[in-house]
Amino acid sequence: MATPRLHNSQISQINLLTIQEVAKWAKVSTKTVYRWISDNKIPAIRLGNRTYRIPERAVIDYLVQIGYEHLIE
Repeated sequence: MATPRLHNSQISQINLLTIQEVAKWAKVSTKTVYRWISDNKIPAIRLGNRTYRIPERAVIDYLVQIGYEHLIE
């Protein structure tokens, strides 16, 4: 199955977060965020050995799914 392609206008609307930003926002440790990635609970774009960027929408969706919508401003 082919991966859907995004147009430039769609890409510019995606807010990417660092591991540290996600951890601070979700009030968890960075180790927990790495675990979420390795357990496929949130998608991440790998840019290097331990450099990731995580779509903000994926974090929002995951926090709502596990019952922590109060962390979403």
